[in-house]
Amino acid sequence: MIGTSMTKGPWLDLTGRISAVTGAASGIGRAAALALAEVGATVIVLDRDVVGAHRVADAITAAGGIAAFGQLDVTSEEEWVETGLWIGKTWGNLDILVNSAGIVFSDRVGDEDIEPYRKTFAVNVDGTLLGMRMALGFMRAAGKGAIINISSAASFTGSSIMASYGASKATVAHLTRSAALETARCGHDIRINSIHPGLIQTAMADDFYGIYERVGPPEAVEAVMTTGRAGRPEEVADLIVFLSSDRASFISGASIAIDRAKSA
Repeated sequence: MIGTSMTKGPWLDLTGRISAVTGAASGIGRAAALALAEVGATVIVLDRDVVGAHRVADAITAAGGIAAFGQLDVTSEEEWVETGLWIGKTWGNLDILVNSAGIVFSDRVGDEDIEPYRKTFAVNVDGTLLGMRMALGFMRAAGKGAIINISSAASFTGSSIMASYGASKATVAHLTRSAALETARCGHDIRINSIHPGLIQTAMADDFYGIYERVGPPEAVEAVMTTGRAGRPEEVADLIVFLSSDRASFISGASIAIDRAKSA
């Protein structure tokens, strides 16, 4: 029947949903936290920068939303366990997790120093895996939920100057697909997707500009890395909100590029 939708009510309404966002003090994480709150979700703002997390939570509550904040080093298994216990004690459930915390260094496969690789994988991969493990404890019990992992368009191609970053983000995408397949085969309505932003106007973009300084000033870097302009964090947040909602009920295990056709 034309015009019939299985999802009733407003186009997007996450009222009553409990969400957690890592790396939420700035950048894409901050934009996601604000956007989730705007459509009614309770937002748990998590970041190693507790002052920044507090600031974002305050902005949400000042706008009439519901938020709390917590300090979290995503590389720490112990802190993830403590965060899960806090969420369980305070809210009893977790409906949405956005794994947004990330880090980038310039390195090459042939470098003697392996520390950039270790640090990159600790944040980007270990942090994502530990976050999914924590969230899945709640979601399996409830039989439903949504996890959005922030990967990168850098995962689609090799790089001679950001080898570990691209590799870590490709690993995030693979873990996402594996977890999505696992939950679907267990009969749970838990949707797990990765999104792959191109160059976005965040503090991390400043790192990219520094890494690509041989290209020239920021506008020259954007000419190389984009199809006309860098994206805005809010544009990525819109996709995160959609994937968190029931409107994305048949999307799981997807790797979605959001880079204005740069990787097309």
